[in-house]
Amino acid sequence: MVFAVDGSIYIDSSNGMGQRARNLLAQKLRVLRMMRGWSQEQLAEASGLHRTYISLIERSECNVSLDNLEKIADAFGLSLPELLCVPDAAAFGEKLIALLGANDKHEER
Repeated sequence: MVFAVDGSIYIDSSNGMGQRARNLLAQKLRVLRMMRGWSQEQLAEASGLHRTYISLIERSECNVSLDNLEKIADAFGLSLPELLCVPDAAAFGEKLIALLGANDKHEER
């Protein structure tokens, strides 16, 4: 499948090769975005990318260039290796619980 987003061409290679990496990236982007309380539009604005392109990434439907990965990492305040690494589950869970607790306290006000 070929997608034209922002005047660029992205080719989806859904033959299974690379699909695992795209799925992991998609999951991580969704979690990072949700942890910040961002919509896809807000991530798109922060990264300088188009919302539909963010949606394609989050659905594992396109390959992402290194340039665009850097833009996304910068939007989250991460380095490229931090964006691409698999987080330690325990540390990640602790951060998520702390974030949820902070949101609960904010809503009680």
